[in-house]
Amino acid sequence: MRRRLFARAFLVLLSVPLVSAAGIKESLSTSSGLTVEMSAEALEPGQPILFVLRSGDVAAVILHFLGQRAVLRPPAEPMAFLAVDLDAKPGVFPLEMQFERKDGTLETCRREFEVRARAFPSTRLRVKQEFVIPPRSEQERIRRESEMLALIFSLVTPEWLGDGVFVAPHPVKPWPNFGQRRVTNNVLSSVHGGVDLPVPYGEPIRAANRGRVVLASPLYLSGLTVIVDHGLGVFSFYCHLSKLAVRRGDMVGKGAVLGACGSSGRSTGPHLHWSMRVGDGRVDPYAMLGLPIEGGTGPAAGK
Repeated sequence: MRRRLFARAFLVLLSVPLVSAAGIKESLSTSSGLTVEMSAEALEPGQPILFVLRSGDVAAVILHFLGQRAVLRPPAEPMAFLAVDLDAKPGVFPLEMQFERKDGTLETCRREFEVRARAFPSTRLRVKQEFVIPPRSEQERIRRESEMLALIFSLVTPEWLGDGVFVAPHPVKPWPNFGQRRVTNNVLSSVHGGVDLPVPYGEPIRAANRGRVVLASPLYLSGLTVIVDHGLGVFSFYCHLSKLAVRRGDMVGKGAVLGACGSSGRSTGPHLHWSMRVGDGRVDPYAMLGLPIEGGTGPAAGK
């Protein structure tokens, strides 16, 4: 194991690999014993990363990785999430961690991690151009809705609202199309930032975890849409519904019915488009299911 010494404020960051169902689980410790546990399915595009503080005597831990920043603030919020975005490039990148002890002293550590390349599916389509580009009359609406979504995702709730691990919004087997590159008429037209589930029309769609509804409204592209804020920069997104069962501002439990599957918006048939964001990172929602998030699993609401 390579070790690098840092002058004064910098200490050696030791890594002890552990076996985990999440794929990667490591205890990252300073030489004085302050420890954060890191869990992820893999370090590759589209993957979320969970960090949990395992030491007392710490007031806060600030994390920097891939241009993102997150803060662990015990005892209320001893965990944080970061992401490897869908479009992240492979390479070796530093994870920087600053520990602030309760007495105000600091320890700053650095560890390098390799982000590996990931192959995504692709599909080629040839259709009439009017089915590729939305009508000019709808462009202003699309722009306004895009700005609204950007604002929603920028407002980070500083506490965790979730309840244990994430669950799928429907038990049907999903199509393997996360990250799919869609080439239409020989031009890359889109990158699929979520997963499509072939749910029959009208069947209930349930919240993947506890949280606050921050949007329940029709959008031009995604149709009847629900977005749930789970706190700490984590959002889940449910699209193309046929009806809504919640309103903005509602607190919903894990498993609560959000609406019914449909084909609203720019959709060619009944299905659920399910996606998740961690900060600015687009992540595979099924990778979130594997993170070992601690806490109660509470009764599923809204059944």
